[in-house]
Amino acid sequence: MSTGLTDQLDILLQRPDASVAGDIKVALSRLASEVKRRLDAGSSGSYDFLLSTLRTLSRMRGAYHADVRMVCLFDCATFFFWNRNMAEALECAKQLSSLARQSGDKGWIRKSAMLKGVAFSQLGDCGEAVLQFSTALTLTRELQQPDMEACVLNNLGTSLNYAGLYREAIPCLLRAISLTRSRPDLPSWEAHALCNLAQSHFYLGEYSQGMAAITSCLAISPEPKDALSCVSRVVREVTYVQMALEMGNVTAARKHTEACQHYARQSGMEKASFLAGIARGLCEIHGGNVSNGLEVLEKTLETSALESRTPEYADALAALVRAYDQTFQPEKALQRMSALLRNIRERRELGVTALLFLEGESGATITLSSEDSDLQVLTLREASLRVQVAEREAMSSRIEMLERLAITADIKEEASGEHGYRVGRLASLLAERLGLRREALAGIDLAARLHDIGKIAVPDRILLNSKELQEAERHFISTHTIIGAELLAKSNIPQLRMAEEIARHHHEWWNGEGYPSKLKGKRIPIHARIVALADVFDALTHGRPFSEPWPIDKALEEIRAGKGTQFDPELTDLFLELIAKLRTEHEDLDEYLGRAGRNSPFLQARNKIRLMLAEERENEKLATVTGNQTRH
Repeated sequence: MSTGLTDQLDILLQRPDASVAGDIKVALSRLASEVKRRLDAGSSGSYDFLLSTLRTLSRMRGAYHADVRMVCLFDCATFFFWNRNMAEALECAKQLSSLARQSGDKGWIRKSAMLKGVAFSQLGDCGEAVLQFSTALTLTRELQQPDMEACVLNNLGTSLNYAGLYREAIPCLLRAISLTRSRPDLPSWEAHALCNLAQSHFYLGEYSQGMAAITSCLAISPEPKDALSCVSRVVREVTYVQMALEMGNVTAARKHTEACQHYARQSGMEKASFLAGIARGLCEIHGGNVSNGLEVLEKTLETSALESRTPEYADALAALVRAYDQTFQPEKALQRMSALLRNIRERRELGVTALLFLEGESGATITLSSEDSDLQVLTLREASLRVQVAEREAMSSRIEMLERLAITADIKEEASGEHGYRVGRLASLLAERLGLRREALAGIDLAARLHDIGKIAVPDRILLNSKELQEAERHFISTHTIIGAELLAKSNIPQLRMAEEIARHHHEWWNGEGYPSKLKGKRIPIHARIVALADVFDALTHGRPFSEPWPIDKALEEIRAGKGTQFDPELTDLFLELIAKLRTEHEDLDEYLGRAGRNSPFLQARNKIRLMLAEERENEKLATVTGNQTRH
């Protein structure tokens, strides 16, 4: 039926006689009603119909039936805007502007200028957007429409935020709020302006002011009744989510993320779905579901990357900066932050140029803040990320060297060289079960890999001795804990401080009969108690040069027997539960636990050399056999 409306109007437009003028008006009215219905419903599936409507309206010449046509174009533009079809929205705005000027209706000229400003702003051309909003603002004052002045100021403030001119946006938004408060019949503009004001404070790092603004906004926001009001509510909810997360209020953020999802579904608009995705991705990460959260956020960036100057692209980048920073991936966070600052600076340059042009044209004085002032929070975060990346590079270099020493020590006793990696992974999984913080899990995984690094100093004749060790030799082996700790000592790297502690104390016993310090019970550091269980389990199940590997069940019985004597009783129970769970989830437990080791460039190179040497030995054997056969 809806496609028939545009077809019917197309047929009428092809007839040149004046007798169809009344029929055209009726067809236009029906078309406008259908466009309005679809706009209120918010179905993104209406794109083809709205595009067909735009094309049909573009074929109409002159200013006849201008009032109905302008309403129809305005609603089409609004639909396209909220469904992220910015080029189509701008085309509607341009047609509306042309028709409004033909009709001489200043009210519609103002509306078309504001609509073009919104479209240019969303397309990343903040300079042109500012000029269009300036035209609209002039007309509202000529027409003495304070309500519309508040609307234009609000949209101008939004555009300045998009341009990275946050301090310049604040006076516009405060003026809009003042105007609406003087008019009790205009609460919706106050809510819009408060939301945009919160966003200005958010980017300036003024989180308390931002939270006050968005809280006030939501307090006066009525329950949405149609698709457009649902989208507006999503914008407000996601603004609250971002603010709450910056202030550490994860519980409140989750609650408002649920509201984002609810109103996004009700709206049916792509813009709402995009913003709800950002809120969900951030909360997934804070809830511990890191991989899923990052996947959601990367998809939001992917969907906005075709128009890299748009505010949506910047929103997705900003969310990913926070996500990667939160998950201790400063390299990726820095990459996204650098892209974000480039994006904002490009738009900021256009906005500043437009403001300076307006100053020259109007003679008014426009106060511009410096880039350092507007972008201080972002530039400081970028600098902090650069420092983190540099520190990690230095740390990685040192840790890589130590890992190679630890692997070399492991290879003495176990051919794969993956003992440390398996112990590290198992220790981090046990630490997770114990409830340690996420950053501690990565730390214990890395630190535990180095637990036997001190064995590098133990002579092979002692380390690999299959006979009963003499007392002096036993003492020599026990000193590997002290040697390892000394190798790792006095580091300013948190993971290495933990590694020193683990290396020194992973052979202490719960009953105080271990070594080297005879520590007892909870005086043994928690990380060392965790690694002790993982170390013994892996050693038993993989064997040593002087002992065959044990079946897993036999190794678990040995560990169960050591509960309360060798091992922490509480940790022993958790460890046994963990192994049971892993055995049900992974058919090849070794492959799962040793995966990081097989990704080690050092181990890969070592295995390649081992295979090459084995091949050479095999070739030598064949040559010897051939030579013997020839001599015979």
